[in-house]
Amino acid sequence: MSIILDIQGILKMKNLIKETFKGLTKSRKKILNAFSFISGKKYIDEKSIIGFEALLLSSDVGLEVTDEVVNSIKKMSDKNALPLNLVKQKIKSLINIDIDEKENSKIIQVVGVNGVGKTTCCAKIAEYYKNQGLKTIVIGADTYRSAASNQIKFWCDSNSIDCIVSKNAKNPSSLLYESLSSINLDDTDKVIIDTAGRLHTSLNLMQELKKMESVISKFSNNYANWIAIDAITGQNSANQIGVFANYLKLCGIIINKMDGSSKGGVILPAIKKYKIPFKFIGVGENINDLIPFDFDRYLDGLLGLYDEKN
Repeated sequence: MSIILDIQGILKMKNLIKETFKGLTKSRKKILNAFSFISGKKYIDEKSIIGFEALLLSSDVGLEVTDEVVNSIKKMSDKNALPLNLVKQKIKSLINIDIDEKENSKIIQVVGVNGVGKTTCCAKIAEYYKNQGLKTIVIGADTYRSAASNQIKFWCDSNSIDCIVSKNAKNPSSLLYESLSSINLDDTDKVIIDTAGRLHTSLNLMQELKKMESVISKFSNNYANWIAIDAITGQNSANQIGVFANYLKLCGIIINKMDGSSKGGVILPAIKKYKIPFKFIGVGENINDLIPFDFDRYLDGLLGLYDEKN
């Protein structure tokens, strides 16, 4: 029995590695294109270094990571080799927080701007925890977008996930209070809360998040605020983290649409600057296209260090 479980664990890990690698295809191509700019040259002059640097920055890996990589290449005696393992180690030396922190929160509120895929993301998170054998419930607390309750209910009903929605509610804090009151939290492992998208310029909506957090805290101290961002907009998405952090204590980040972006390097400056762990990477539209974030897997996928044959 233990041998079977070990094999299943190995296959599951290989699938996670493969899906991460696949999801980072566009970002990886851009970064490897930067390295190909200097590869094979007998002499790497300043012009080549500047070109390489510009290509690396365009993948949104950030100025600090780019500087470290460029300085490492300048110090190499053999500049024809692609120092990808060295690059990986340099990057890891820059990230000094517990980015693989385990998630034990009972209640998770997902926030973010409009259009980053929060609603489908909440269903995917719930599906992930359900597949881990955890009793999970989704609360649809987006009372502003008319289709939001139908959308989250459709996703949940289609995947046998418990869901609480209200089509008539206008106050998300009241809806949240009523929903949490109806749940036996002692018999529930995870509650995922979908919220309305909002811009930082909408002061009332940002303040509303504080009220919603206050409601959650009345039911449990074991809660977390996660922000969902869009990989396609790169650094602009990363900037949203700082804006929402002014109103809420953010404990986690989900980056969606990674499969459609060439700016997957944005995770690096985001972790470095905000010191908030990434929780999941979204790599597609299907319910299971949400991968738990693992820093080593991410770097291997970004730098092309995974051998698809193994």
